[in-house]
Amino acid sequence: MRRRLIDAARAEFSDKGIEAGTTRGIAERAGCNEVTLFRHFSSKLKLLEAVVSDTSDDFAELCACGGGFSGDLTADLMKFAVVYNASLERCEGMARVMIGEGRRQPTLCKELIGDVLQPFHRAVASCLEQAKQSGKVRDGVDVMAFAEIFTSALMGGVLRRSSALTKLDRDAWLHQTVGLLQTGIV
Repeated sequence: MRRRLIDAARAEFSDKGIEAGTTRGIAERAGCNEVTLFRHFSSKLKLLEAVVSDTSDDFAELCACGGGFSGDLTADLMKFAVVYNASLERCEGMARVMIGEGRRQPTLCKELIGDVLQPFHRAVASCLEQAKQSGKVRDGVDVMAFAEIFTSALMGGVLRRSSALTKLDRDAWLHQTVGLLQTGIV
């Protein structure tokens, strides 16, 4: 039941936002009553915290990119782009909600939008440091800044594509992001 409630809350918050999402709507989506919801979670905020934690765990697992870089900078950056994009598409609803409601829930927003990205940023930076050592990335490039800008561009692509604000499809956005940003560091 706990899993069903978390999944139902994720859907409710993604569809309606945190403020407009209701415990009644979540209970209906989960196929239970509000009393059951409150037995598992003492408040809507506690349920939201569980959803953010669960989404962060999913995102971190999906974004796990260990070493094993090929040495081909374009291929390695494309691997990161594909993994990150897939993770964003899976968690898009909650990411949109936390972006929109970040001022009301700054701690949860930081967890879902900020903290969860740190291991991914470090993996991208590590890849770029290796590329620097082999002369494929110029000296002076701030690899952590690149990682943040890279993920921001990819997130922007997911948000723009899902809102029909761009003519670029997923593959075109990923290739353009990798190509344009790579040009700035070689």
